[in-house]
Amino acid sequence: MSKSLEELQELAERDTPAGDDDSAAVEEAPAASDGSVSGSRLGRSPFSARGFLLTVLALVTGLVVGSAIPLVGSITRYAGLFAAAFALGLARSRRAYLETAMGGAIAAGGAFLLGTLTNGSALMGANLLAEYGVSPAGAGTTLAGVGVSVGALLSVAGLYFGRDLRRGLTQDIE
Repeated sequence: MSKSLEELQELAERDTPAGDDDSAAVEEAPAASDGSVSGSRLGRSPFSARGFLLTVLALVTGLVVGSAIPLVGSITRYAGLFAAAFALGLARSRRAYLETAMGGAIAAGGAFLLGTLTNGSALMGANLLAEYGVSPAGAGTTLAGVGVSVGALLSVAGLYFGRDLRRGLTQDIE
């Protein structure tokens, strides 16, 4: 307990490999009167509103591009969602799994609702939604809940594989 905060930070910087963007950065925190560091100032928030809006915009764009293929658009929209999340993983330097999961769920859920209500049989789509519901929770797994869950899982998987490829391309070979 005799080491000061500066010595601990110096040790942490020395032990952290250069270029590792997965490690959480410790921010400067003001010391309390007893010399301890407040826990609320350590690290950074796992959620960013700007990152979330960027993620939702990119994932919706991937869904639209994927669903533009005639006859199989309802299936390839999820490939577009995965591709958009993969591109986000390649482009972003920080982890954003929470934003990506929420954005993928919102984008897939919105695409499901719009696809159900605008496919030419709005009465049948409204009846389907009234019967099976929109919520992913409930008595069982609802129809829309499956789409939302698949959207969240595909977007997180795409982000993971994109970040993995980015890390492999940018890491030095020893």
